[in-house]
Amino acid sequence: MFVRFIIRRQDEASRSWEGLFTAAYELREQRLDRHESEVLERVLAWFRMHLKVPACLKEPDNQRAICWFRDRAGKPIAYARELVWLLEEHGSPVEMIRTSEPGTILYEDRWQIVAKPRKTGT
Repeated sequence: MFVRFIIRRQDEASRSWEGLFTAAYELREQRLDRHESEVLERVLAWFRMHLKVPACLKEPDNQRAICWFRDRAGKPIAYARELVWLLEEHGSPVEMIRTSEPGTILYEDRWQIVAKPRKTGT
């Protein structure tokens, strides 16, 4: 099973719901109090250090690719929940969705996968 945190805004590149990291980086542009800014930077730094950004995401044919956490990725999901708290504090409701069928898997490691959703109607 795989989980993803989404904001119900459509991402232009993937045409799927916007993901947690896109929204978190947008949040950096808002005025945050000192504590919130520190939490945001600490959590994003943890992800930069521990969660690989797969090269396949930069390939033009993979614009529709979506990142998912493995449901057993406890530590990254715990950090993700800190981002959820910050986003919700600033008016962006976040949902956690689950799937066992993310699409065609392009990349995987112990904590995450990148998958291209299957086209609907096929």
